[in-house]
Amino acid sequence: MTCRDYEDLLIDYTHGELPAEQDAQVYEHLQSCADCRARWQAELELTDSVRRAYSEALEMPMSIVANVRQAMRAERAPSFLDRLSVALRPAIVAPAAAVLLIVAGVLHFSNALKPVPELTSSYFVRQHIAQTLGSPESERAWAAYLLTSENTKNDAGAP
Repeated sequence: MTCRDYEDLLIDYTHGELPAEQDAQVYEHLQSCADCRARWQAELELTDSVRRAYSEALEMPMSIVANVRQAMRAERAPSFLDRLSVALRPAIVAPAAAVLLIVAGVLHFSNALKPVPELTSSYFVRQHIAQTLGSPESERAWAAYLLTSENTKNDAGAP
């Protein structure tokens, strides 16, 4: 590894966040490289100064605390219309409308592609005869059905 690679690991090394193997490699490199050791010392000093700056509890003047609390109370809660306008912004509504249009188009064209069953007079007559086979009129209806020229070719031997 080069010094540049070790520089990238110095912050994690300083905070003890490296795996044991990498930690040992960085330690060995710091023992032999004065430049990297100087960078590591600078990182240690920066970390210590930040910790010292934030370790003391800073007292704010009571007037500032009171003003902040008053400002927080003065803010009104968003109204229903405010929340609705946020929910209906174009970044949300436009993609939702596009998805709805695509779904509607797919459903429309999938229904348009289905074959429509062909209903003919022959189908209706057959259904009528099938439903009336047990009645006394069924023989006469079947005979009348067979007398038509179109049906005699297709159904010559059926009842």
